[in-house]
Amino acid sequence: MMCCRSCLTLLSLIVLHGLNDIKTPMRIFLLLLFLAMSVVSFAQTDSTKTNPDLQKAMNIYHTGNYGGAIVSLNKAVEAEPKSSEVYLYYALCYMGKDDQKEAMRSFNKAIELDPKSEQAFKGRGKLKARMFDYRGSIMDFDRAVEIDSLYSDAYFNRGLAYFNLRDYEASISDFTQVIAFNGKDFEAYYARGKSHFSAGKKANACKDWSKSAELGFFDAYDVIRMKCN
Repeated sequence: MMCCRSCLTLLSLIVLHGLNDIKTPMRIFLLLLFLAMSVVSFAQTDSTKTNPDLQKAMNIYHTGNYGGAIVSLNKAVEAEPKSSEVYLYYALCYMGKDDQKEAMRSFNKAIELDPKSEQAFKGRGKLKARMFDYRGSIMDFDRAVEIDSLYSDAYFNRGLAYFNLRDYEASISDFTQVIAFNGKDFEAYYARGKSHFSAGKKANACKDWSKSAELGFFDAYDVIRMKCN
């Protein structure tokens, strides 16, 4: 599983150097990037099959041209004004443009139209985490996993939120759940190692970082060299 949910290289810096060693503006910048939304891919749905403008918007979104995607979404919403998926992509595009207010409005609309959209709850949770509202984000991640108990990314992001609240045991639990879903998830091992280390469980942390490196994330060896020997 090589797709990144978060910026692991920046997480490496946090683990290696510790947040207290980084000047405040840089610390905030790193946390924002650490929680930045990754590229999202969704399976083709009935809406994308029947709404070519939505499919076009999705394709443009994945190139990083958020403004161009919004132009296509404006056409898509005319065809399907009650499509939760259209508003979900509006939200993702606005997040890409760093327009947090419009992103929040769009996530809210997506949830209003489909209260069982686990993707919309997870996306809004990420937005709240980006705004340092970790408790609010956890509420949305909770809802996402209530809707889909196998939603690995929601557990992962909730683990990050718990970590930022210094609730290390809760974060360990969520990362462990992610690993139960996929034993080759190097990001989850790496993140759980960070939680173990912060909870004072050095031996467990070093084992997780070793497993993360074994699975392909070689930057973990830098952490092992500095923290485990």
